[in-house]
Amino acid sequence: MKLLRAEFLNFRMLRDLELTFSSKPDRKLTVIRAANESGKTTILHGLQWAFYGDPALPGKGEGFRLHPIDWKAGEGNRVEITVTVDFELTSYRRASGQMREARQRYRLVRSTSEELDSRSRRSGSTVKLYKLNDSGASSFGAPEAFVNDELPPELREVFFTDGDRALSFIEANAAVSDKRQRVQRAIRSLLGLGVIDDAIKHVHKSAMEVNKKAKQVGGDGELNAIATDLDDMEDKREELEAQLEDANQQFRAFDESVNKIDRKIDAALQKGDKEKLRKAINDTKENIKQLDTQLEAANKEHSELFGSRSIATDLLAPVFADAFERLGELHEQGKIPSTTIPVLHECLDAEVCVCGEALRAGDPGSDKRRAHIHKLIDDNRRADEIQEIITELYYGAKELQGEGDTGSSAWLNEYTKVVERHDDLQELRERTGREFRKLEKDLESLPDTDIQGLRETRRQYKARRDSYLSKKSVAETRLERLRKDQDEMEAQRDRFLREQKKGTRILAESQVTQDVKKVLQRAYERITHEELQKVSELMNNIFLEMIGADPDQGAIIQRTEISSEFDIIVYGPNGRTLNPDRDLNGASRRALTLAFILALTKVSEVEAPNVIDTPLGMTSGFVKRSILRSAVRESAQLILFLTHDEIAGCEEIIDENAGVVFTLTNPAHYPKMLVNDPGVVERKVLRCTCDHHKDCQLCQRRFDMETDLDVAS
Repeated sequence: MKLLRAEFLNFRMLRDLELTFSSKPDRKLTVIRAANESGKTTILHGLQWAFYGDPALPGKGEGFRLHPIDWKAGEGNRVEITVTVDFELTSYRRASGQMREARQRYRLVRSTSEELDSRSRRSGSTVKLYKLNDSGASSFGAPEAFVNDELPPELREVFFTDGDRALSFIEANAAVSDKRQRVQRAIRSLLGLGVIDDAIKHVHKSAMEVNKKAKQVGGDGELNAIATDLDDMEDKREELEAQLEDANQQFRAFDESVNKIDRKIDAALQKGDKEKLRKAINDTKENIKQLDTQLEAANKEHSELFGSRSIATDLLAPVFADAFERLGELHEQGKIPSTTIPVLHECLDAEVCVCGEALRAGDPGSDKRRAHIHKLIDDNRRADEIQEIITELYYGAKELQGEGDTGSSAWLNEYTKVVERHDDLQELRERTGREFRKLEKDLESLPDTDIQGLRETRRQYKARRDSYLSKKSVAETRLERLRKDQDEMEAQRDRFLREQKKGTRILAESQVTQDVKKVLQRAYERITHEELQKVSELMNNIFLEMIGADPDQGAIIQRTEISSEFDIIVYGPNGRTLNPDRDLNGASRRALTLAFILALTKVSEVEAPNVIDTPLGMTSGFVKRSILRSAVRESAQLILFLTHDEIAGCEEIIDENAGVVFTLTNPAHYPKMLVNDPGVVERKVLRCTCDHHKDCQLCQRRFDMETDLDVAS
């Protein structure tokens, strides 16, 4: 099968989108260039829904809205949703001793409708298949059975996948049993072993018919009771197997949803976390407020410095020097401080003069001397008023004498410290302001992705996934116990049959069915083992080529294989095993899983498309180009959704191999990511004819460099 065309009507963001695909043998590559959030995953969902219906949607379509989220009430209360896919099948027949090739085109149309309410209630979908010819189209019966024959549902995730989901074969978050089961299921599905599997189931049903005959032989006895118990056990086994399969499917669906949410969170966090940015903005605001307060205090301190005592003493230092010199001379001369009057008063009180003469009151000689001292006190009192002022000046100026030292400037030192502190604060304030403006711009440039909401959704999906994992474990345990009980009960039944005359023939029939079942199971396992070896060898060759590893040149990765237990194993030097999910880098992990899928497709010899979303993520340089070349070579038809970054460096390979290249654009990216206004109000994916070399008015995008230049200007 090769895809030719797909048309989407009102399927989520794909309101009216038509895609075309290249099917030429020499140009089997189709490149759909699309940035993130431009409908790539939606297209994958739409294609799978067209072929397989609601079971192919996340969570089997339960609660999964199909109509555009911005559908307006005026456009009707119900939305018609349609996906149309044109494809081509090639058949071969031998005529006149030669193998002749015949190609037939078909058109598959699946449609449904949804009510515009909170539950998005959806009617059951209808699917029609038409055979296309030159005269028109003719209806083709049993479309779902026809599709399941050409593209079995088990192969859906092999032919319609994305680069990240392909990692589920080796991802660390999956249990070993789940990884093995995924690999085993993919291999057996692609190798067409469903026919043998159906035969084994048919033989098992025949064995149960033998058990019914045993009931008839047993009458009301113990044999009848055992046969009845076996019937009940079989019913219970079928019920448990159905529960296990449902739990497996639901687990895979919610596991995929968890991984998808993780990718959205990672993509959003690469651009920035809004919550963290908002916190950073608030912290920066608070920091700016504190800096402004400190700057205000620094400005006040700077202003007060010009009215301080230190500036006056520094400015008057030369005058102070002369004054201090004169006061020093007076002090040395004993003129200051003045002590005459206190000394004379002491003499009068002591009635003894400094010269030793008596100054007793009432003594004629002493009275004359006392009168002379009183006269001296009066004369000195008038002179001391001036001396007192000079004395106060002398002692009061002592502290100024150090400040006025012309050898150093206290005010200049203080001024230098204040200015430096002010300048440092001013520079820090400006830097913080620039950081604040950048944070605001970063916040504005982020897409409207609610990371907290995504994390809450992830928590809910993970809880659902884990609940189904628990149900799965319970069903497996009960099923294993039931099978052991069945084996014991069958042994008892066969023992009773041997004791019955009519039981011998029934026992022989039972033995035949068991023998046929064993033969089929051995054939199933032998074919699986042989084909598994082919897939393993081809996967190893493709993988080593993709990553450019040469074992003879001492490469760290020596080889890889799929074990008989369906584990994908990577070997390093000296046969040491490497953990694919932990010991390989992102590019090698991507290459390994794609090599596995390509090897499966090649060995199965099934002609089918490989539709892969972002297969070159986490890769660059040689590995990226090598993965692309290998994928083109090994695929019958390769349809890739590539971002601009994935295309970079691979233009030459696309030129050589692509038959169709076009671009998808989400108009909601204007103006943050798109340069020009697309002029579209609805949320819808738009297509233009731009290839990987050019842009147009519609798809021209802003890049980081342009954004930085805008900020700088």
